Amino acid sequence: MAYAQWVAITIYPSNFEVTLKNVAHSWGKFYSDGNKDKEIEPSAINGVKIPQKGSYTVYACGRSDSASGTEGSFDLYDGNTKVGTYSWDCPWGSKENTSTWTPYGAAAPNNPFVTQQSGANLDSGALGNVTLQTTEL
Repeated sequence: MAYAQWVAITIYPSNFEVTLKNVAHSWGKFYSDGNKDKEIEPSAINGVKIPQKGSYTVYACGRSDSASGTEGSFDLYDGNTKVGTYSWDCPWGSKENTSTWTPYGAAAPNNPFVTQQSGANLDSGALGNVTLQTTEL
């Protein structure tokens, strides 16, 4: 039932190493390798380092046979410097999803990072594939 509520967030750092921190979910679960039956804890994602020009995908979904979707967030860091926070909400039985990138710190052009978010189905159903492309200026 709720496996239909899912999101796959792929992070592409173009010119610096990104670290995932403060990985959390309020609803649903994280899973690995695109397999919704292969649940992993947030701690398995927290601290993951993505090399420049590399990529990493965070997978989340609702629980099987449960009337719940998926909701969560994580922060991207460059070393000890916070780049921003990505959050999502893909509720079961709702006609609206959210997919939000919130940059940390000063507004452009004074922020040394630019992150572009694309993808995401904001209507009912799965949030789907989301891409975060981040660059340090």
